[in-house]
Amino acid sequence: MQNGHPLERVAQWRYVVIAAVSLTAGVVSGGRGDWDQFVDAGRSMLGPIGVHVYVVHRDVQTGPLSLFIASLLSHTPRDGFVFETIVCAGLGLLVVRLHELTTRPARGRTDFELLVLCGGVILAYTWAKLGGYGHLDDAITLTAAVVALYEVRAGRPLSAAVAIGIGIATKPWGVIFLPLTLASRPRDLRAPLIAGAVAAIAWLPFVIGEPDSLKALRPTVDLAPDSVLALFGLTDNSMPEWLRIAQLIGCLTVALILVLRGRPESVIAAALAVRIATDPATWSYYTPGLVAGVLIWDFLDRRRFPWITFAVAVALAPTWLVPSETARGALRFLAALAIVVWAFVRPVEATAQDRQPALTA
Repeated sequence: MQNGHPLERVAQWRYVVIAAVSLTAGVVSGGRGDWDQFVDAGRSMLGPIGVHVYVVHRDVQTGPLSLFIASLLSHTPRDGFVFETIVCAGLGLLVVRLHELTTRPARGRTDFELLVLCGGVILAYTWAKLGGYGHLDDAITLTAAVVALYEVRAGRPLSAAVAIGIGIATKPWGVIFLPLTLASRPRDLRAPLIAGAVAAIAWLPFVIGEPDSLKALRPTVDLAPDSVLALFGLTDNSMPEWLRIAQLIGCLTVALILVLRGRPESVIAAALAVRIATDPATWSYYTPGLVAGVLIWDFLDRRRFPWITFAVAVALAPTWLVPSETARGALRFLAALAIVVWAFVRPVEATAQDRQPALTA
């Protein structure tokens, strides 16, 4: 760390500041959201309903692991909602920390730590929506993807595979990060097989015990008027049945191409950009994943301010900032398009073979 830097003390206390912002934002975000549904389904899963939970609770599109966690947390105050928001906030701090460890320079650390502070505050502000809306499952899946990226860049693809498997067991859409398991060794299929095996341990009992579980998991989301799909003229009646399959294929294709081109650090941002651009819904808890995905770009580029992260947070603006539904849809489309394009044209970053992430502060 640079001696005599006027903001050195602020840089040292960066995680305290980020945690304070996270706590403050979490208090005013959401308001239980879907948490009660997850708790009810989790209790049913551990009760007499068992493997039939997804057929009985058709409004719950989440993984068995997240239902198990929700059931456990339900024994704490307010059916676990208080502890859920705390755990969610902690996962947000972990994401910032892993990005920092992955990109930490040998010199100029104070300037870099100030960058981490600014980027972390932006992420914490948006990440609070996950806890506020009770979506600990999304927080776990996003964190698992960041852990996988960290492990891949450290040359540990098998550990990355376990993380991805946990992400899929927690939330089905976590499968879009599966190509990350090929980042270190594209021709070695052990890592994706391990990820699949970890996910299968959680999912197979439900698929075998109740074959209609996968059908019940299909989301029934109304088309948001500020979505990209609505911007291009789609309506609830005109949405094709194959939209979700096309969305999944698009995310996986972009992620796989980036991995094969040696750009694993861009997988999270680009895959989520495709998902947001093709999703009928526009919930505010979609924003943190995209912010977390681009945050590592700012850290890698050593900017004095995380301009990309800030721009993405603004582009996915709330209604009070951009009242026009059409304008929000256009901003969402432009942000997603710009992220995917930049993911392919930005300089390629070194990975495991020639660069190890810092393991200590």
